[in-house]
Amino acid sequence: MASSVSVHFAHANGFPAESYQQLFAHLPATWTLHAKPQFGHNPQLPVNKNWANQVEELQDYVRCNCPDGQVYGVGHSFGAVITFMAACLYPKMFKGVILIDPPLVLGPKSLLIRLAKKTAYMDKLTPAGLAQNRNTRWSKDADLVEYFKSKGLFKNMQPACVADYVKAATAVEGDHQVLTFDAQVEADIFRHLPHNLDKFKGKLRCPGLLITGQDSNVCKPEYWRRFIRHNPIAHTRVPGGHMLPLEHPLELAEKITTTIQQWEKSR
Repeated sequence: MASSVSVHFAHANGFPAESYQQLFAHLPATWTLHAKPQFGHNPQLPVNKNWANQVEELQDYVRCNCPDGQVYGVGHSFGAVITFMAACLYPKMFKGVILIDPPLVLGPKSLLIRLAKKTAYMDKLTPAGLAQNRNTRWSKDADLVEYFKSKGLFKNMQPACVADYVKAATAVEGDHQVLTFDAQVEADIFRHLPHNLDKFKGKLRCPGLLITGQDSNVCKPEYWRRFIRHNPIAHTRVPGGHMLPLEHPLELAEKITTTIQQWEKSR
């Protein structure tokens, strides 16, 4: 039954869960939606090697906030990777996973990333350097929606999604607006991009769907093809880039809904 569906959504790095309001609004009203607001900000579970602590954050949140015990895990980018790893490590917790354009590091590239982590080169291979040096403070009267819309990452997002991001990721402090997603945490997440995904080969025990953006510059065919070859997971490509949940929220919500409804019928 649709009313028994519980979903946990894990956000992309730097984009608190409330940034996805347009996507959430188009999911069935009968579903119970859970979404940890921000990952990486718990001092007891700081960002660490291969995002191991963030996987623990996810399973802790689901265990404490989902009394029915099992959820469908949906994640975008960083959130997709930790959702996949959590489902492999805690199979009884997940009924299925939907992974949206994850940054997959597999095969020979995993060795490159592993070595780069020991040098400053990691800040060039990932957006870590940009995150470390980004603006985090603006005047109180600055139009942050227009500010972010001028940035390349946001250029194809729906205006309402940019507005939701601004509301989710900033707050007013005195005479300024400030970023509430710690830029150091954002940079650290990029710097600890997992290079160990190959060790999870064949460990997924629930249904899975990998959704990639046709114009994504992150989840490229050479990586997702290896990923679906090594894991029992279906794959579909949809219009949009890496930020497709904020570019095409309605279409993505329909894909998520249809997939989970089909999985529920087959249980």
